[in-house]
This record gives sequence, C-alpha cells and structure tokens, in this order.
Amino acid sequence: MKKSLKSRIEKEFEEGRLDQIADDLQEYRKECPYDRDLWFYECIEAMSIGDLELAQQIIEKCLRNFPTSYEAYYYQACIYQEKGEILDALKNYLITDFLCDYFKLEKNEIYRDTEEQIKILQPQFEASVQNILEDGKNSEQAGKMLSFIDRSTCYFGKYVTAPRNIKDNIIGKEYWVEDDEQRYIGIYRAPIQLYIGEENLSLVRTQAEFLKYSKCGTYTKIAGSTEEYLQPIASTEKNNIHFVKEDGKVYSIPQYDARHFNYYRIKKDTLIKSKKNAYYGYPIPLGHNPKRRKLVLSFFVDGLAQEVINGPDFEKLMPNTYRFFKKGTICTNAFSCSEWTFPSLATYESGLNTLHHMMFHGEIDGELPKTVPTLSQYMKKAGYYTCKLDGDWRCIYSYGFARGVDQYIYHIQSMGARAEQEIMNVIEHLETFKETDQYLWMTVGDLHDVADGWDLSLAVQKNLTLEERSLDDKGLTSVKQKYSPKKSMMYKKTIQYFDMLFGFLYSYIQNNYKENEMVISLFADHGQGYLVSPDKNFLSKERTKVAFMFRGDGVKEQITDEMISTADYVPIMCKLAGIEMSDAKIDGRLPKAFGGKERKYTITESLHPGDVYTAVANTKEYEIYFVNSEATDNEGRFHLRDYKVYGLYRDGEKVEDEAILKEYENIFIERIREHIIYE
Repeated sequence: MKKSLKSRIEKEFEEGRLDQIADDLQEYRKECPYDRDLWFYECIEAMSIGDLELAQQIIEKCLRNFPTSYEAYYYQACIYQEKGEILDALKNYLITDFLCDYFKLEKNEIYRDTEEQIKILQPQFEASVQNILEDGKNSEQAGKMLSFIDRSTCYFGKYVTAPRNIKDNIIGKEYWVEDDEQRYIGIYRAPIQLYIGEENLSLVRTQAEFLKYSKCGTYTKIAGSTEEYLQPIASTEKNNIHFVKEDGKVYSIPQYDARHFNYYRIKKDTLIKSKKNAYYGYPIPLGHNPKRRKLVLSFFVDGLAQEVINGPDFEKLMPNTYRFFKKGTICTNAFSCSEWTFPSLATYESGLNTLHHMMFHGEIDGELPKTVPTLSQYMKKAGYYTCKLDGDWRCIYSYGFARGVDQYIYHIQSMGARAEQEIMNVIEHLETFKETDQYLWMTVGDLHDVADGWDLSLAVQKNLTLEERSLDDKGLTSVKQKYSPKKSMMYKKTIQYFDMLFGFLYSYIQNNYKENEMVISLFADHGQGYLVSPDKNFLSKERTKVAFMFRGDGVKEQITDEMISTADYVPIMCKLAGIEMSDAKIDGRLPKAFGGKERKYTITESLHPGDVYTAVANTKEYEIYFVNSEATDNEGRFHLRDYKVYGLYRDGEKVEDEAILKEYENIFIERIREHIIYE
C-alpha cells in the first residue's frame, strides 16, 4: 500500500495533477507521518504552487535531520534559484554534486540537472564577483563572495582536510572556519621560524592559533572600560615595529617574526601604529568578575573507559586523578551517546544525541546545528575568555567547535599535540591568562595509539612484557577492535603513565586556585573495543561506559552510580558555572547528583553507513539491546527488518520479562522512526 501510494504521488507530480496530489499526500501523512520522503513531497508541492517560503521551511527541517541528503540540497538549490539568490543556489548545487559524486550515485535526473544548473549559474556568479569587486562599496557582499570562493574548496564544510593534510599550508593566512566566520591563522607560541620552513606551514607540521581580528592594517586604538588588556598582534611581514602611545609616552616595540601572534599588555585608550601591516586581534580585558569562576576546565581524555577504573582500580591505575577528583563528584554510571569520537564529541558540545545532531558519517564532515548553542558559546556569552587547545581532527573548527571560542589552537595529535606537550601547553596557557576568567577545553588523545598500533611512549614501552608486545590483530579501525588481553594491558600501562603527567596539571591547579574559584571536569567519549570479550554485544559497557568526574565550586564530594548520559554534560557545566541555559531543546538534562532529576535509562547507539543500526538502553538493573538486520545508508536511514530486542540483567542472566522488552522496543522504534525507509 505504501509503495503504491508513493508511486501514485510521484506520478501525479510528473503529470502536474496538483488537485489530486493534495488528497493523496493527506492520506500518506496518516499512513507514514515520519517518512523522510514526505518532506520532499510537501516541499515540491509548495514549490509547485509558488509558496517558496513554505518550501524553504520544509527543506531546512529536512536538512536539519538529514544533512547528508543530496536530494534535500538539490531541492534547496531549486528554491534559492527560484528566489533569484544565485550565491545560495550555486552553493547547494555544488554540495549536491559533491555528494552524488562521493557516494558514486548513478546519473539520475537530479544528478544530471545539478550539473546543468552549475554550468548555468557559475558564469553568473563570476560576473557578480567581478561587479562587486569593481564597485568596491558593498563590503558585506564582497565578504560573502570571498567566503564562498574559499569554502567551495572544502564543499562548504562537507570535506575539510586541512587538519590532517600535510600539503595544505594554511598557516599565515586568512581562513574561513565556517561560512560566516573568518580568522587569521598564526604560528602558535614562539618557535624560531627560520627552522620551520615554508613547506611546513600545515596543521600537521606546525601548531597553529586561529584568532578573530578586529582589523588588518597599521593602526588601532584600545577602547573599553577595563583598565588593562592583552592585545594580540600578528605582523604580515618580518621586522615590523609597533609605535605604542601609552600615558603620553611612545614606545617602539619590535616584532621580528611574521605570521605569529605576540601578546602585549596595554592600558585602555592606548594607540598603536605599526610600520607594516598587522592583524590586530580583539583586546582581551584583564580582571575577574565575582559572578564567574576564575577557571572552568573541560579536560577531555579520548577513550578512557570507566570499566578499567572501577572501584579500587581507579586509585591503583590513576592515583593522581583519584586524589584530585575524590574531593568532587565521580560518576561511575556515565554512558556515551555513541561509540566513537566524532558523534560523541558533538554530543558533549551540544547536549544533543547522535540522531539529533546527525554528525555520524565517517567520511563526510558535519556541522553542529546553529539553532542550539554550544558549551563554548554559553561560556563566551557569560564573559569567559574561551580557548580550545586540541589535536583531535574529529572535533575541528569547521564542525562548529570554534563557535564561541576566542583562541582556537590546533596541531594534529600524532605529530605534536601529545600528552606530554599538551599538559605543559595547558599550564602555560593557564598562567598566561590567569588574570582573566577563563574557560579552556583541552584534549589528550594518545590512548588511541594502542588501538591504532602506533609506538607508545618510551616510558610505557619499558614496562611492557614481550608477551604484551607480540604480534596481535590490528583491527579494521580504532572503533572495530577485537578483544585483546595484550592491548588491554598496554592500555592500562599507558593510563598509568598519563596519570603521572596529569599530576603536574593537578598540582598547578591546586596551587593557584581555591575550591570556590574553579570548576574542573574530566570526561571521555567512549571505551575500547579490545576490552569487549567475544561473547558480549558490540555496545557493551566496556565500549560505552566512560570516565566522568567533576570538582570545584558547587560540586559535592560523592561517588554516584546514578545513570548519566554524556548529553547531560552541557547542563552540568552550565549549572556549575552559574550560567542560565537557553530554551533550545536538547537531550541532556541535569542529573540528580547535581541538583536535577535522575534518569531511568541512558541510550547509546551506533549509526554508521554500511553497518546495521544498533542501540542499548542501560539501567541500573539491566541492559536492553536493539539490533537491526539491514545496513544503514549514507543518509543515516535503513530498512527496519528482522530486528532483535533482548536484554541482560547485571548478573548476566537474560531478561525474560516480555513487558520490559516490549517497553524498550517501543522506545527504540519511536526513537528511529524518522530514519526508517518506508516502502
């Protein structure tokens, strides 16, 4: 019935029988109200009667839920083209073309028409660019044109390779991190540039600092109500001189190296005139506000499984971390919303689960929904100086992780942002901006080295036995690892080494901040596949239960076994930082341990193209699994066929209670209803 009705609707569109379409669509809405294709039909219907605004609203909602749908981008392009908005039409056609090509689709009608429309619109766009540049008056439109040209090389964020491409030398240039945000990328800290080499100005070879800037020129004035500021300046050329007029006296300050931000301590109303062009970052006001904490820290440890630090094993493996966080709240039942880094970190930043942020595809890049504030945006709005110090290319600037971030620092983890370097970088950063109320997101990602089969630190190698280092299955990816006692031991010994490094950071924090001046969190995105024995489900707790702990102002001293989702991280951090959240709908909520309400269950799910959709609901008493039989497609959709729902009590016994199984079956089906392919 569904298939025949859909075929009839599509034929009616082809023949232009709009009067009949309305009745059939109404019937289909009753029968399949959650079918993705219904949005397409409603969009085409609205376009057919000339209601372009309604069509736009419908397709934007569709793209919000299915951001890798080539058809949705095609219809959006058609709408913009009908409205005469060439720039946006061409953008969406180019994304459609990229997705069709990347997914190796056959040359269907949409694919062919997309290529034809690009040929028509490209010359119109080039003519518009020429007119705007010659006119020189519309700077806003010129900026959009330049953003379009630059962002088209990465298909407007769908395929961003710079964070892991050794040949993409973007340092020392202006760069669009998103369609509407441009930054200047400087060499971070103060290495001797003579030894870097022009060929090494990529994010793989060199650590970089992405800063917003107020202007590029030779003059700026420090304006504001704060008495003192730190003023970042990057010179475009070597051997620049800044003439700084402060309190009636002029200082000649040399800046010998280009493409690198120096920070100058300057009073308000100071004038700066530079001999050569420079990028003037926004002045950073110095001072504290009693309504804020002096330090809010998000300490992300990639891949730290809670299952290896349960009970006495926590103090045994991580004595420094245990001693630091035992004065706060340690959560022993926190479950990740996903089983790997890309979707998991999107949850941590947004409070949305995988099906609601839809950053799920392993090859096509995504972007956090702009309708939901990120954690960094909350912190920035509250007045914190914000920074992200990272090396994980699964949570980069173009994904939305630079939103609300004043200072974005990146160097790919495997080539420089190692645990040893990052701990010292963080301490240097905290010391630099000690006179501000600062929010910092930091990352240690080296635990991935075990799964990836890379050489471990010498300090770890010297503790490994020959048995532990003997040949083992490397695994298809870091996610799809087979059970391995050898890797498990290497993992635990790496954790012990990291904890020694973490001790330096904990010591610095305790020596410089009082309990009521800070909020410190440590958390992970997933566990490890090689901890999961062959008789267990893919989403068992060894892979899904994660480290999750807090210390500081307003944090109780407790160990809680409350069921907590990683989506709860944003509400927890906002509560501890004294920040009121917006009314944007998210999946996270404040747990009871932090003054909110306890969850009955958490859900972890695996949505990955080419794999079957699987999910698990964890409660204190049992875990209920849902496993589909059909592979997920590139849009995150699948046929629902021959699925299984089964459960295990915590002691390993099967859940035989049909009422429990049916309850969670309904929960899962309701959750995935928009992702089912209806025929």
